[in-house]
Amino acid sequence: MGAAVRAAAPARGKSQGFAKKTGTSSGFTRKKISPGSLYKNWTDTVHTARLNSNAVNLNLPIMKSQDISENLNKVTYFADTTYKTLHHLGSFRKDQRNELFPKPISLVRESTTKKLIDELKNGTSKKLIITGEPGVGKSVLLSQVHAYGLESNMLLINISYPESFLNGRNDFMFDESLKLYTQPMYTKELIRKILKANKPEVLEKIPLTKNYKFTGANSKDSGHTATIQLKEGQHTLSNLLSVKANPQNVGIQFQAVMEELLAQEKVPVLFTIDNFSRFLTKAYTDYRNVKNQQIYSLQFQLGKTIMDIISGDSRFKNKRSAFVAAISGVDRTNKTLPVGLGKLEEDPYVTRYHYEKKFADLLKRGRVEEFEVPKWSKEEIRTLINFYRDSGIISGKELDSKTPEQYTDEKYFVSGNGNPRELLKSIALSYR
Repeated sequence: MGAAVRAAAPARGKSQGFAKKTGTSSGFTRKKISPGSLYKNWTDTVHTARLNSNAVNLNLPIMKSQDISENLNKVTYFADTTYKTLHHLGSFRKDQRNELFPKPISLVRESTTKKLIDELKNGTSKKLIITGEPGVGKSVLLSQVHAYGLESNMLLINISYPESFLNGRNDFMFDESLKLYTQPMYTKELIRKILKANKPEVLEKIPLTKNYKFTGANSKDSGHTATIQLKEGQHTLSNLLSVKANPQNVGIQFQAVMEELLAQEKVPVLFTIDNFSRFLTKAYTDYRNVKNQQIYSLQFQLGKTIMDIISGDSRFKNKRSAFVAAISGVDRTNKTLPVGLGKLEEDPYVTRYHYEKKFADLLKRGRVEEFEVPKWSKEEIRTLINFYRDSGIISGKELDSKTPEQYTDEKYFVSGNGNPRELLKSIALSYR
C-alpha cells in the first residue's frame, strides 16, 4: 500500500495535471481581445476611434433625393439631419473606410441611384433585391435609398445584419400566443431603432386601430410591475413604440407594431435589409430547441415577418410602401436567390445546403425583382480619384510621377475595371 501511495503522489517540484503551468513557453500566445482590454480589432478600432477628425473637409454638394438630377455623377454628403437617422438605422458599415472622410460620402450614379429612386417613385415593382459583385456599392446604394425614404416622409425599418438574429447569441423564448420563437432583447433594440430613426411627426400621424395592454417593469423600482394601456384612436404608433414592455411581452409588442403598419394608409413604409444573402443561404439558425435540433428561421418571429412581407402574405395598405434588400459579397452563395428570381431552373436533387426550396417559392410568389449594380465606368472612377486627390488621400509622389489620364487608367485596371472598394484599397492601403 505504501508503494502504491508513493507511486500515485506527484513528484516533488512538479505541478499536477490541473495546476497552472509555471514554466516559460516558446510558443506565441495571442492576446485575448475583450471589451475591457487595451487592444481592439482593427476594423472596430477605426470605426470608433474618431480618426476622421483629421480628414480634409471639402465643400461637397448635399444629396437631394427629391431632385436627384442636380447631383448626378457628383460625390455628395448627406444632409446633416439625415446622418443621425442613417446612423440609427445602421446604414453605414464598418468596412467602408469612412474614417478617411469627415463624414460618410457617396457618389450619385445615374445607372443606380437615379434609376432605383425613380423605380420606387414611379415603378410598378415595390419589392427589389440589390445584387452585384462584392465592393461595387450595394450597401451605399441602400443608404441612399434610406435618405430618399427619410426625405419622402416614409417610415423606415432597416435590418442591417441578419446574422445578429440568426447566430444564436441572443436570448430567445417560445411565445405560446404567437406560436413562434421570439428574441426579447434583439426585438427590443429593433423597436428602439424604429422609434429613434423616424421623424416624431411621422410616427404621430398613425393612430392606433386597436386597444392594447402591456405589463412592464417600473424603471424606478424593478420589483414593481406597471400596466400600460393604449387606446384606439387616442394613442399613436409613437406611443406603442415607446412602451417599455416586460421581456415576455416584447414579441407581442412587435407584432402589434407590424399590424398597425400594415393596416394604416397614411404613411408609406420602407422596409430594408442589408446582408440579405446571409438569411437566404442558411435556413436553419444556430438556435436549438428542447430536442437539441436547430430551429428553422421561419419559426422565429422576425424571420417569418420578413418572408411574409416578401411573399405578399403581409401587405402594406399604403401603395407607396416598398421592400428593398441588398445581398453581400461576404456571404456564401447558393441557388436559392437565382431560382427565386427566375434566373435558374429548380434542381430537385440538390441538397438544402445549396438550395432552400421554401425560400425560393416565397420569392417567386412575391414577384421579387432583381436590381443589379453594375461596375463603375472610367468617368465615375475619375470622379472618385479627383475627390480622393482633393481629400489628400492620394500621395503626392504618385500624382507627380504620372499624368492624370495615366493614373486613372492604371487605377481603373487595378480596381478590376470599375470596383470602387478595390480602387480605395489600392490607394489607401497600398504603399510603395
